[in-house]
Amino acid sequence: MRLTFKITLFFIGGICLVMAFHGYERIHRETELFETQMRRDHYGIAQPLAVIIGRAWDEFDEDFANQLVESSNEADERIRIRWVWADLSGPDRIRPGAPDGTAQTLADGMAVSWIDRDQIGAGRLYTYMPVVLEGQRVGALELSESFEREQAYVEASKIRIVGTTLLILLMAAGIAWATGLAFIARPVELLIGKARDIGRGDLDTPLDLTGHGELTQLAREMNLMGEQLSTARERINEETAARIEALQQLRHADRLKTVGTLSAGLAHELGTPLNVISMRSRMIERAEVEGEDAQKNGAIIYEQTARITEIIRQLMDFARVHHLSKEEVRVAAVVEQALTLIAPIAEKKRVSMELHSGDVDPIGEIDSDQFVQVMTNLLVNAMHACEEAGGDVEIFITEIDRMHPEDEEVALTSYVAVEVRDTGKGIAQEDLEKIFEPFYTTKPVGEGSGLGLSVSYGIVREHGGWIEVESELDVGTTFTVVLPRKESPGAENQALEQKAAPRERV
Repeated sequence: MRLTFKITLFFIGGICLVMAFHGYERIHRETELFETQMRRDHYGIAQPLAVIIGRAWDEFDEDFANQLVESSNEADERIRIRWVWADLSGPDRIRPGAPDGTAQTLADGMAVSWIDRDQIGAGRLYTYMPVVLEGQRVGALELSESFEREQAYVEASKIRIVGTTLLILLMAAGIAWATGLAFIARPVELLIGKARDIGRGDLDTPLDLTGHGELTQLAREMNLMGEQLSTARERINEETAARIEALQQLRHADRLKTVGTLSAGLAHELGTPLNVISMRSRMIERAEVEGEDAQKNGAIIYEQTARITEIIRQLMDFARVHHLSKEEVRVAAVVEQALTLIAPIAEKKRVSMELHSGDVDPIGEIDSDQFVQVMTNLLVNAMHACEEAGGDVEIFITEIDRMHPEDEEVALTSYVAVEVRDTGKGIAQEDLEKIFEPFYTTKPVGEGSGLGLSVSYGIVREHGGWIEVESELDVGTTFTVVLPRKESPGAENQALEQKAAPRERV
């Protein structure tokens, strides 16, 4: 509707300009024609009258000539006739407002016509017709006529022009409005509705707009765009599903790789309880213990069996395929779970691992299993970096205020930072830019698949965070996992269970 109103307004404005220009030109032209006709009337009256007055003056006398002049005044009330002398002597002289040189022009036998706009009212037209008398004295007939008729005619013309203009404007506005509603407003509303449907995701409802104009062509193009978007959406959904499946397989492959890495350490971890079970069961079998001692051995066998079951369950849980399922958990508890998995390998390789959280015990909305995979990858990498020259791995949990690196317009936001610091051999600067690429690894062939960091980065990205890395050759490397922090209501007044204190894992 607004477009129709604007078009109608511009259309009416254009008509107003055209009619105003036309009215001005018409009035100007008619005014000139009116003045020209008045001069012609003056000359038509003055020329024969001047001849008659001149002969009457010569053959009779001055009084008779003046009587003729008075009689001429009575014949036409619109034109006033007066006798004047061109030599400016006496009271019957030319009007003071006449153009310069009027007397000389009359003496040369030519008529003079001029307009006095300073007169009260509409002004007057003055015409002087020379009359040469005996004795060569030059007189003249002065004809004057008011412009009141012209002014009345101009006013009437203005009224007619304004009335005609208003009538044309009303007709034009009605036609433009009706045409705009039929050919602009309705199609545009349909196009807006189609655009909103596309915005809401309805790509399959076609827009039926008849006609052969540009808006109809635009409707066809929008229908075609909807079909193309629908096809593209289906293709994207298929590609997204395939990508998610591939990503899940990639993560599962990385988990299985980590399971293989953990197996050696877990074999050592399982060895002790298996030896205890074997020895105690043999004692019962050989009847070396009886009564209360046999019950104690049975209890010991049960405890060790439960220990083995828990270790195997943790390993199977880690190896199982998981989908992202966030929940509010203590970040320190998840890190401790990863340390529990890594502890046997770290003990075997004589790498110490220590967790520091101090008085900070933040809550994060994360997928525990996925985050354990991230921490396991980082801890295994740190352990490998330290095992040749020996070293320590420290984990720090802190709260930081940071701007998201991919959205700098967002204000500072509170995050949880988990730093994994090692004192290993470090990473070269040229490798830092590539370490998160899939299948890129600095380890020797057969020792690394290049999936761990890329999978870990993807998991952290899905949690709304990111991973930072700093490294220096022969000094060490620090990986910082930044995750959104979940505000815990009343956290200042209540302590969360099992706060992590500094401890050492061997």
